[in-house]
Amino acid sequence: MEIFKSGGMLMYGILLLSILGTTVIIERFVYFLKNEKGIKEQLKKELEEAIASKDKELAISLCERENSSSLKVLKELILEHNFDEKVDIEYLEEKARERALIEIPKLENHMWLLGVVAHVTPLVGLLGTVSGMIAAFRVIAVVGSGKPEMLADGISQALITTAAGLTVAIPALILYNYYNKKIDYVVNEIEKTTVEFINSLRK
Repeated sequence: MEIFKSGGMLMYGILLLSILGTTVIIERFVYFLKNEKGIKEQLKKELEEAIASKDKELAISLCERENSSSLKVLKELILEHNFDEKVDIEYLEEKARERALIEIPKLENHMWLLGVVAHVTPLVGLLGTVSGMIAAFRVIAVVGSGKPEMLADGISQALITTAAGLTVAIPALILYNYYNKKIDYVVNEIEKTTVEFINSLRK
């Protein structure tokens, strides 16, 4: 607690950003854990067989077995396509895009906040460093450099806020990049699933 107080008022800003970042990290972790585990090979095989045999009801029920964005897009395509009629590729591609535009924002939800935490927190720490150094130089201007103990408050503020800012920002930046990679993977899975389904109808 003494260290926190030594960092000055800007430590409260860093603390607030830390709470915000942690909240987003946990929320995204829970979301991806529940919704984006990927399609198991067995399920993928069963789906291919259901589509090949034109069993629409079975294919839809298989899509509902797991809660993933690519399966939601695939379900939309299966619902829209009549297996007994000629394939309308352009129509299905448009439907896939429409559904993807619904699913992708769910993947990106609150990510901008984590980006703000990752990029702004070091700047708040730097501001604390500058403020601390200004305070230290003011002491030197008033009493000279002969009393180093009087410089301690300014110097400690300069060091503590920098350390605190980096402590919050580094894990936030790592996880921001990790989640963005995860989002890219899911988007690629949506595109891959869509292309595979449409190609299977062409056969």
